[in-house]
Amino acid sequence: MPDSPTAPALRNSPDGGAAGPGAQAPAHDAAWKADAYAAENSGQYATAMEALALAGAHLHSGGRFADVGCGTGEIAAAMAERHFSVAASDGSLSMVEATRRRCAGLDVVAEHQDAHELKLPEDEFDVVHSSWMLHWLRDPATALQAMARAVRPGGQLVLQWSFGQPADAGFPMRDVLDEVVARPAWRARLAATPLAMYHHPVEQVRAALAAQGLEILLEERDIVVPGGRDPESLRKVTRTTAFSAQADVLGDDADAFIDEALHALFASGHANVHNTRLIARRPESGDAAEDAQAPALVRPFPQAVGILEVVATESLTPLMRRIVLRGESLAGMTVDQPGEIVTLIWPAEGHREIELPEPGKWRFAGGRSQHTRNFTVRRHDAANRLLTIDFFLHGEHGRAARWAAAARPGDTVGFGGSRVHWTPDPAARWTLLVGDETALPAMSAIIATLPDGHPVLAVAEVRDRAERPAFEAGTARVFWIHRDEREPGVGRALEDAVRGLTLPAGPGQVWGAGESLAVQSLRRHLTAERGLPKSAVSVLGYWNRPRGSAAS
Repeated sequence: MPDSPTAPALRNSPDGGAAGPGAQAPAHDAAWKADAYAAENSGQYATAMEALALAGAHLHSGGRFADVGCGTGEIAAAMAERHFSVAASDGSLSMVEATRRRCAGLDVVAEHQDAHELKLPEDEFDVVHSSWMLHWLRDPATALQAMARAVRPGGQLVLQWSFGQPADAGFPMRDVLDEVVARPAWRARLAATPLAMYHHPVEQVRAALAAQGLEILLEERDIVVPGGRDPESLRKVTRTTAFSAQADVLGDDADAFIDEALHALFASGHANVHNTRLIARRPESGDAAEDAQAPALVRPFPQAVGILEVVATESLTPLMRRIVLRGESLAGMTVDQPGEIVTLIWPAEGHREIELPEPGKWRFAGGRSQHTRNFTVRRHDAANRLLTIDFFLHGEHGRAARWAAAARPGDTVGFGGSRVHWTPDPAARWTLLVGDETALPAMSAIIATLPDGHPVLAVAEVRDRAERPAFEAGTARVFWIHRDEREPGVGRALEDAVRGLTLPAGPGQVWGAGESLAVQSLRRHLTAERGLPKSAVSVLGYWNRPRGSAAS
């Protein structure tokens, strides 16, 4: 039976279930085959990225990132590409080797570590992440303590694991699987290969993090991992995860055992693996009560979904069009920070219906049925159910721009929102903003929230002088770049202008956005050449210029 809720250690009896991108191999390391594992676990990777996106601005700000139970390196690579310096670890040598291959040339160091004895430098990381690893540990106390202590003040711990149901819910899945293993066909053959996953109740994990000084920002239960639910898909994924050791022992009979196990679980009604998510933060001040007064930057996304109707349009400039949208669902949306974004949804050609996501689930249908794009919230009026968005008219460079150019009152669009994209640093003595027209709404929103007298430098690229009114610059000192006949997103004019600036003394903060390739070396200049901390520099690729193919 499971340990009681008051047990001093986080440990329970083993059971089977779904694993994810951070599989912490138990005693059967040879059973983890990295290639097969990676091929069957894209849903776990997607859910891990979903959890990290819920951490808001951290996904974009760069800094130090720890990935505990790194699996085959998808998360490590993704975060390195987002300008993090990554320390990855896994208990499986084959997984570590796969991570090193995947992350070759990236700022990733992958090490072989048993999480039962996990060691991480304290107060080091902006984000510590572990998805689908904790349930492999008989006693996760050491790992939880090491991960929590590794989070620097202001940093976050993003944690997902299976079998996180409360202690008083018990662990009935274990009894079902034990009955299958005890059947004559399997009992003797699997006697030396017990199922090796464990129940760690959410309240015990939460208490372990709190004991290390972390505050819980978000708790979600029964997270759904995308993927096939047909027998063949389930057989494949459990063969590479939950039943990998048993599959190696049983050989050609492995599928028969797995089918029996899955059938028994579904027949009993105990197939739910209770995937659980916690996001926790170390308070910057050391005073959790004082920090609790700060805005909630981590929250389920989308908070609100619905259909919006165009109620007004205005041409701010020849290439910037403001659209005001109204919808009852906007009353339930919170916008705390400048530059927050919403996702707008349009049906694809030949489709009429919009498929809205489920609140809090981060799943937007796409592909052939509909299109989604992210946009900055320019203004949000919850009382009057109004949302203002400024659209840069890329012309043929995007479906959203074509829709915005033709939008008229009465037209409709779906939405889900909002989420934090950047948070200002109250300790910054100055701010540098850099971007092309797609960045101007966020730059304007940021300037509007900065304290009076705060020095702001802005580098803004537009087509010509007629586009300047699209930027509400306030008292910022603006360095204008006119593209004239040059195509948007071509060249390094933004970076060259920043190179020519003399930045103010003291700690500052930088926010920038534009075409992905055009801004990719700007961050390197600011961090490597200027020596600004990575955590102070957020430079984002907002759009992609078509390269040899039709615009998407």
